[in-house]
Amino acid sequence: MKSLASYYFLYYLGQAALMPYLSLYLSDKGISSTLIGLLLSLWAFTSVIAQPIMGMLNDRLNDRRQILMLCTILSPILAFGFYFFDAYFALLIFSVLFPWFQSSSASLSDALAVEIGSHAGISFGSIRLWGALSFSLASFVTGIVYERSGYGSSFFYFLIINAAVLGVLFLFPKIKPSEHKLSMFDQAKEVISHKRFLGFIGICLLVNLSIAINFSFLPIYFKEMGFNKAWIGTTYAIAAIIEVPMFWVSAKMNDKIGRLPVLCMAAICYAAKCLTLAFTHDIYLVLASQLLDGMAYAFFASASVEMVKSYSKDETQATFQTVFAAITTGLGGIIGGAFGGIFIDQMGAPFLYFILFALCMTAAVLFIISNKMSNRSIKQDWQKKSQL
Repeated sequence: MKSLASYYFLYYLGQAALMPYLSLYLSDKGISSTLIGLLLSLWAFTSVIAQPIMGMLNDRLNDRRQILMLCTILSPILAFGFYFFDAYFALLIFSVLFPWFQSSSASLSDALAVEIGSHAGISFGSIRLWGALSFSLASFVTGIVYERSGYGSSFFYFLIINAAVLGVLFLFPKIKPSEHKLSMFDQAKEVISHKRFLGFIGICLLVNLSIAINFSFLPIYFKEMGFNKAWIGTTYAIAAIIEVPMFWVSAKMNDKIGRLPVLCMAAICYAAKCLTLAFTHDIYLVLASQLLDGMAYAFFASASVEMVKSYSKDETQATFQTVFAAITTGLGGIIGGAFGGIFIDQMGAPFLYFILFALCMTAAVLFIISNKMSNRSIKQDWQKKSQL
């Protein structure tokens, strides 16, 4: 659907316009690296708490666009708090308020897109690729623009693009709300009592730890290996570009071989990339391994969102998506940031990537086991029905 494609293109265009440069902007304002680290940590903790709460609220509304619209309006407004204020206390306040709405918008978007897409017969991967396309394009352009206009202009671009995002949200089709609305206590109970969903989160957390650690510490890996740091931007760009066609491929593969096998392939791709970085001393092999990174992310992002939907009910879709994002991305980022640095200091960056290889291979094996258990359960259900 054109409205969904336009939404994801504009949404990730806005994310690319601001998020990678916020810490650089604060640094240019004279904020110390220690305080920036504190702000980012507070940001991560806020995201872990905010996303499930916003998801539960969203599932109780008749129009599931409302919370997302609220996030789209308030995120750029609250972002200006970093632009206008320099006092530490004010920055701490906005490091709670801004991520509360900004972090929730991504998982709420995915929940809404999967729901609309399922009604229209469109896979999530074919929608999400438009976000990968805009982010990769913006990655090339924004750095050049901000060198001339300054990082402060990123807030204004973020505001303008979010205004366009809000306009697209009004074009989304209205979905009939669930007839059964649960209290927030019952929503939380649905999550806690769903053992298969919690097990799935645990496996995905292993993969997300690798994603978070790689994203945060790849520049340090370059420094430790003695590579030219000018190549760092290229590594991220290679992964972003290959994501675009791979999201389309993943949409086809989800239907053809199933989501859990696709997730297994994603984990294996991440493992192969990490193993390469653990043992290579060739910059060109490192750059080539980013193709595996882009493939893995596209496979993982598209299949995991659809798997989460399969575990949830109509009245808990946003709740399950936001809980999944809070634990795998939010908590995974916190754990990865804390332990990644310790591993590098104690044993070096190559050994860290070998640990990530082991985590991803463990996840791949667990995805295979989960797929076999799922197929066995489906077969048993079919046999019971045939006997009736």
